Amino acid sequence: MSPPQWVKDLKPSPPQGVDLIQGERDKSKVSVEKLSNFLFTKEVLERQQRILSILQAEKVFDKSKNYFDGRVERFKTALARAKRLRQLQVKHNWDRDDYTTATELISEPSPYGLHASMYLVCQNHNCNN
Repeated sequence: MSPPQWVKDLKPSPPQGVDLIQGERDKSKVSVEKLSNFLFTKEVLERQQRILSILQAEKVFDKSKNYFDGRVERFKTALARAKRLRQLQVKHNWDRDDYTTATELISEPSPYGLHASMYLVCQNHNCNN
């Protein structure tokens, strides 16, 4: 059932948060690029942009239909994303930092997240016990 027209016509009163933030940004003399480079380093930002462009070109990482998927579809999608992420890692010869950046950019839990964040770390650092 669709809401009545008067509900559709309701608009929040201004100013909106996004407008307030934009106004503050417009008044600021801080260079966003310099601040970003200071906080994250140019190397990290370049890595993020390089990997983001690769991920955005992959249909499997499109999240627009996530909301409508059921439980089974979400598991299948997560497995497909994890598989494609591994394929991209091999194809682009990503090191551990590149792979970690890619998983952070995807910003969703992976079926292999625990494996990558605990087991592989322990294996690579010769953990015992």
